[in-house]
Amino acid sequence: MKNGLLLLLTTVSLLLFSCRKKDKLNMKGALVFNETQCSDPWGGKVTGPNAEEFIQNLELWLEKETGASINNIKRIPPRKDLIVCDACHCTSGYQLLIWPVPGSEQKFIDLGFTKPQ
Repeated sequence: MKNGLLLLLTTVSLLLFSCRKKDKLNMKGALVFNETQCSDPWGGKVTGPNAEEFIQNLELWLEKETGASINNIKRIPPRKDLIVCDACHCTSGYQLLIWPVPGSEQKFIDLGFTKPQ
């Protein structure tokens, strides 16, 4: 009887914790930029040996270029089934999300960022 109750509690616990939905990004105040193959405003000026350093360097470049601070920045990788072209103006599938300091959004919009749909 104890083993059956223990098994039932374990099963219910596993179901409760494994069925949680992923946290959604809070898009309030965010701006979006769909990266291109090679025609982004930062061109080859922003690089990094890995994703983390690229994001750090991009944040520094954006803040220097606009004179405005960014509260948060994220880079969303492309979907695995995404088909892209290799032309310079084509999107790479990567999407940048930034949360600029309120009141400075237009400076980033001038660089090509947009408000999320």
